[in-house]
Amino acid sequence: MRYTPIQRWDDREKCLNSSGYVLVWIPEHPKSFSGGWYYEHRLAGEKQVGRILRSWETIHHISGDKTDNSWLNLFVCTRREHNRADALMA
Repeated sequence: MRYTPIQRWDDREKCLNSSGYVLVWIPEHPKSFSGGWYYEHRLAGEKQVGRILRSWETIHHISGDKTDNSWLNLFVCTRREHNRADALMA
């Protein structure tokens, strides 16, 4: 069965985790954890590419602001690409 990305989560409960990422209460997501939480930036990335992200894919916050999950601030990439982008920002 193919997973269709969740399109709207504006009305969902949200919180910040200890690393500064926005979590969304979305227990129906197949990769939710701790009883139903999932990363908002990954939800936004999945919506952008039209599928669930693969385990080796990550999201880079272009501005460095982990709470800005607008699609213009997000880049779906590999861990290697993410590390390279971080090095360029340093």
